Amino acid sequence: MLLKPLVAIPVKPFGVAKARLAPLLTPEERSRLGKAVAAHTARVADESGGHVAIVTASPAVASWAHGLGLDTIDDPGTGLDAAAAAAVARAGKTATPWLVLHADLPLLTVSDVAALIDALAASSAVLAPSHDAGTAALGARAAFSRFGYGPGSYHRHRRALPTAAVVIRPGLAIDLDTTKDLSRILAMPAGRWVTELASP
Repeated sequence: MLLKPLVAIPVKPFGVAKARLAPLLTPEERSRLGKAVAAHTARVADESGGHVAIVTASPAVASWAHGLGLDTIDDPGTGLDAAAAAAVARAGKTATPWLVLHADLPLLTVSDVAALIDALAASSAVLAPSHDAGTAALGARAAFSRFGYGPGSYHRHRRALPTAAVVIRPGLAIDLDTTKDLSRILAMPAGRWVTELASP
């Protein structure tokens, strides 16, 4: 049986997150939205059976996470690759399988994360692409150091993990990053809960 995986969710300081939504939302609205979506992602991951840890360099985000009863991992603060590496290092201390999951997934469901965990139980690694060829989730049962987040990261990670199981699901594919993403999410029934937080 697969050990309970570490589900690491890197989270930026809420005051600087979602900068590309600035044409539609004020800084306060962006902060509130980012916090709500991150909380949704963490709650869903927790309900899916993973051990959730928020990876952050922000004391305020760490305090928020602890208030939700979540573990935290110190982020060196030099980008998403380093945050993911910190999560892998934590998992390696107990030889625990791990998943790095993006925080900005407002359509994420328990079955989406369960699909990742099931795929990881059947394979040595798992990948989930976002709709724009980014990487919504990446996990493995062993150490990994070839992180390459940024535009087109799914293809880089796929080359680094050619035998990884690939999980394609709407809740993982649609992240909240741009104004176009926000409009798409608000138009979907599963995204209606976001309307009260951000209605452009």
